Amino acid sequence: GFGLIVSEALWKGVPVVGGDVGGIRIQIEDGVHGCLVSSVRQAADRTIELLRDEARRREMGRAGRERVRREFLITRYLRDHLRLYSDLISGN
Repeated sequence: GFGLIVSEALWKGVPVVGGDVGGIRIQIEDGVHGCLVSSVRQAADRTIELLRDEARRREMGRAGRERVRREFLITRYLRDHLRLYSDLISGN
């Protein structure tokens, strides 16, 4: 599934370390909003790296929040649907 908790963490400005699967992969660009991993060891390593690098953690947090605001908030979907309905009504 989509994994709403990932979006919630990103919205709070917390970079996510998550498995490179399904909905997590949709929400996180590796190295930009968090880290995609394929093993427990990799998850531990990436988590430690983020804990040690406050500047990187903050930048990823800002990028993650912006991604959620831009791509996953319900207001975006409502705006897109309203635009679609308007286009259909006007014949575009």
